[in-house]
Amino acid sequence: MAHTPADVLAAARGILAQHSLADLSMRRLATELGVRPNALYWHFPDKQTMLAALADDLLDAVQIPADGAWDQRLTAAATNLRSTLLSLPDSAEVVSSAWASGLSHSDLTATVAAVAADGGLPPPAAHGVATAICRLTIGLTIEEQTRAQMERLGVTGPSGRDFTEEFTQALAVIVDGARSLAAARR
Repeated sequence: MAHTPADVLAAARGILAQHSLADLSMRRLATELGVRPNALYWHFPDKQTMLAALADDLLDAVQIPADGAWDQRLTAAATNLRSTLLSLPDSAEVVSSAWASGLSHSDLTATVAAVAADGGLPPPAAHGVATAICRLTIGLTIEEQTRAQMERLGVTGPSGRDFTEEFTQALAVIVDGARSLAAARR
């Protein structure tokens, strides 16, 4: 039976959930699906393209409220992004890599920028706010997921860090800054 791209991405999610990004190879993915590695190249020309598709699949699941105050929608967007990324080990690194490679087709940053623009921010500032929110969320989540992996492997003990509190405080600074900028333009 032929596999679909969705089947390949589901198997990749399974490997990440059970192991780590370092364990996600095209060979292992093919083994999980019961096919030869070259069968995967029918759907994805290389591993980076497959990872970018996985990143886009993850980002498509992020809920961004359409209603409510723009600043609350920004906070919800970031919180929902973080929750989505935390649901799958190493997913923040997958998204970061996909965005850095330019292979991702996700428009999440543009969507978040549109929410910031709803608050009256001009396009450059709205994009800056979206960039700050998305990069804060992804970067801090990479740290949190890496730390969890290191603790799981016994490389290090608990850090004592409260990543949720760090995220909440940093996000509040960004959103407060966006509110102040929007208020100054009125």
